[in-house]
Amino acid sequence: RFVMGMFGFLNTIIVARLLAPEDFGLVAIGVTAMQLLTNISDIGVSQAVIRFRDADRADLDTLFTLSALRGVLIALVMVLAAPLAVSFYHDPRVFWVFVGAAMHPVLLGLVNPRFFEFERNLDYSKEFVALIVNKIAGVVISIAIAVIYRSYWAIILGLVSSAAVQLALSYVMQPYRPRLSFRSFRRILDFSGWLTGVGFMAALNNKLDSMILARVIGKAGAGVYFIGQQLSELPSREIAVPITRAIYPGLSELQGDPARMRAAFLRGVEALGAIAMPAAIGFALVARDLTPLLLGDKWLAAIPVVEIMTPVMGVQMPLMATQYYAMALGLTKLVFIRELIFFLVRTPVFVWASIEYGLVGAAWAVAATGVFHIVLNLALYARASGDSAFAPMWRARRSIVSSAAMAALIIWLRSIGVVETQAPIMRLGVEIAAGACAYIAVHAAFWRLEGMKDGVERSILHLGEQLLTRARR
Repeated sequence: RFVMGMFGFLNTIIVARLLAPEDFGLVAIGVTAMQLLTNISDIGVSQAVIRFRDADRADLDTLFTLSALRGVLIALVMVLAAPLAVSFYHDPRVFWVFVGAAMHPVLLGLVNPRFFEFERNLDYSKEFVALIVNKIAGVVISIAIAVIYRSYWAIILGLVSSAAVQLALSYVMQPYRPRLSFRSFRRILDFSGWLTGVGFMAALNNKLDSMILARVIGKAGAGVYFIGQQLSELPSREIAVPITRAIYPGLSELQGDPARMRAAFLRGVEALGAIAMPAAIGFALVARDLTPLLLGDKWLAAIPVVEIMTPVMGVQMPLMATQYYAMALGLTKLVFIRELIFFLVRTPVFVWASIEYGLVGAAWAVAATGVFHIVLNLALYARASGDSAFAPMWRARRSIVSSAAMAALIIWLRSIGVVETQAPIMRLGVEIAAGACAYIAVHAAFWRLEGMKDGVERSILHLGEQLLTRARR
């Protein structure tokens, strides 16, 4: 996932340098609409395959049928909604953006359901190959079109080509000939009912931003927000999400042992806190130099978006697996209630802040409601586990203190003028090095003060020893 993310990040950098903010804002309207419909109608194919360890042909065929039908319906809604979107945004190009984006759910709807058995069996090597190949295909197509035509179609066709390759590889790597069937519809519905509700609310919480901003502050402003959000989510998307995905199958294995499930979840929180939290907070601290270096001066307006949103996302990351913990316990309804409460708070705050304060107001709204989401996740954990709501944050205490020390050092270096007079590239290097040293030193000292107990630090040291042993061979 990390390697795939680096390809995606490289693609974003190159395409962002070739296209204008308005191009990204235009595409964000159609792609966001597609993602919104996709998430709203999510039936959780991969989660169902993981949860149903005894899944037979009837289950797999029903999942395939529902997924294919869903993809076609999403595409149909996209095409029918295209003229309305043109009228709403007063731009005829939106029509073809909607039509192009509609191809993506059709292709993914036909993906082989047996492909997700790799994830259920924790066989990530096969999934790694498939994801890397389809990502490379999308990146190559996207960059080629951007270089030759300088058109927003580079983004759309990159997505579609990646989906096409993913579809093909799912059958090449796990041969299976699905049939149209509804024989296990009742069983799938029992599992997917609340999961679909969760997807619906999560989509409303996460996918409306660009569409709202395109109307309120214009397509160029929405494009700046879209790129800023992509950068803000980079640490969580490429570090936290892979760890979280690996946690869910493990939790499902421990369904009959609540104590071990809770211990496994808290170990995951500790790992996420140690790696993803400093990455996100550090990314925000160096955004003022890193953003223009990567994307160019035309994206300077994205800097405050990254600086405001990313630190809160960093604190949210250790709790990302809370949803999967509740789902593994069969408490998907609680996850739905969490998302519903969050929607009722987040959406009006975001709309109001966007209208009153524009792009920066939108970023502050996301950050403020992100803090509220942390509280909701802690409450969800307490309800699902019977443990203290503060147990996850206590488990990540060394990472929280170390990240705070890292941030304090960088801010202090700036305040005394040590780095302010240097060239941006030199300043960036000094701040990254100083921040990394501060984080590692404080983390190690805190761990030693606590008696060097078993934790993520010992796991990292053990991994380092294994890598050194292999290197010597």
